[in-house]
Amino acid sequence: MRIADRLAHLSYGKYHAGAYPASRARSFWKRTTRLSAALRKLGFAHGDELTPRSLGRFQIEVHPHAATVQLFVLGRIIKYKKGRLAERAAELNRLRGLMLERLPLLVPRLALTDLPAIPLTGRALKAVEDQLDAVLAAYIAAHWWYWGRERNDVLGNSRHGYIIVPRRQTPDLKRTDLRELAQNEILDESSADPDPIVLFESWFEQARAAGLPDSAMTLATVSSGGQPSARIVLLKGISADGFVFYTNYRSRKARELEANPNAALVFYWPALGRQVRVTGQVAKTSRSDAEAYFRTRPRGSQLSAWASWQSSVIPDRDFLERRLQKLESRYAGEEVPTPRGWGGYRLRPDTIEFWQGRESRLHDRLQYSRRPRGRWVMERLAP
Repeated sequence: MRIADRLAHLSYGKYHAGAYPASRARSFWKRTTRLSAALRKLGFAHGDELTPRSLGRFQIEVHPHAATVQLFVLGRIIKYKKGRLAERAAELNRLRGLMLERLPLLVPRLALTDLPAIPLTGRALKAVEDQLDAVLAAYIAAHWWYWGRERNDVLGNSRHGYIIVPRRQTPDLKRTDLRELAQNEILDESSADPDPIVLFESWFEQARAAGLPDSAMTLATVSSGGQPSARIVLLKGISADGFVFYTNYRSRKARELEANPNAALVFYWPALGRQVRVTGQVAKTSRSDAEAYFRTRPRGSQLSAWASWQSSVIPDRDFLERRLQKLESRYAGEEVPTPRGWGGYRLRPDTIEFWQGRESRLHDRLQYSRRPRGRWVMERLAP
């Protein structure tokens, strides 16, 4: 599997929008690389390092499923590529409606006045599917050209293959609207999902769709001597196995986690009146996962991971700047490798508490506790 495909699964698997693996072991792979080489001869540069709004001819790779869940802020893919004919037609009609409704409202604006009607025969349906996919791919190319990395993610790189995916758009909601939106979803035992990871993903998506700093979380650790410390880190992955973040393995947090793997996380979205608390033990992620994620970071962040021995005492700011200049020269024109002392952690939760603000401080608190064999037990806590 390519790095880009693996990253697509890590980033969009929860929407069922992971990439179909482009296996290098199959002969079809050579056809795609030949196409890329032919386009380069015609003057089409790869778009993974495109300077926004620059003139030129570019080739990029877009995957419709990942693009649609991000562009239209969906909880799952629109299933128009597989299934029974009537189901595919219904889903394709849904995609057509979203494109007509939403693309004229985004920036850059694509003012569609009409799209082909959805037929009910297999060959004709596939032809319209290809046409809508082509419009989507062209729009993502325009979105990437217009915004660059400011509002898009690049999975992989031109050397090994890459995918351009737009980030979710921020709706124009007032603070009062956001809080009302959250409070309309009653947090009680009868309606809450029995799996806390599913409930967390729902809250996380609502925070993201509202344009809130969804991935920022407080990480609390404890030293071997019992001294607690806390700091803000970014959530980089969530699954049934836990919550993933990345850091320098020489940092204070890493040293404390080495001595005491018990840790806690806190997510706070005040505009929604919500908080999530997580406790559990951490373990390092695999080296391959760390390297795959490292390749998605902006080049400046990659170099800073080498330049900074996190949490160590340094003489002054110039010390960092000089190290960075040396690294820029050393890796000029080359990929920046993943430092050996840098990687990820996954916190496997033992408890997850959901807090929803209510009037008169009679807040809702539901706590999930993990039991043997992975079973979760839900309990209500007094506010």
